[in-house]
Amino acid sequence: MMISSTALAALLTAAAAPTTLAAPAQAAPARASSGFNTCGYDVTTNGVNLRSGAGTKHTSRGLLRRGDTVDADRSSGDWYRVTLSQRSGSGLAEGTTGWVHKKYLRPSVCTQLD
Repeated sequence: MMISSTALAALLTAAAAPTTLAAPAQAAPARASSGFNTCGYDVTTNGVNLRSGAGTKHTSRGLLRRGDTVDADRSSGDWYRVTLSQRSGSGLAEGTTGWVHKKYLRPSVCTQLD
């Protein structure tokens, strides 16, 4: 099982919290494996536009914040089509799709749990 560093940190924080009855864990959605990081990407700075197409001429669907996590499935030049892995720090809904320049993304680090 692979887990991103962001998800691992959230799990460790939750483990330190008082124990409550939790819902069963859901499997992570399948990610594209054609040249993209299978653990997703972390947004590296605040105020990154999530655009409707690959390029600055396309409208912004909203802003991403540093630490938001996305999955990429397609590229066009230096732009990646991404989907938010969870609700963004700026309030964009999980599953929102758009385009981000790759200079604002850093591959997430996976941790193998046995």
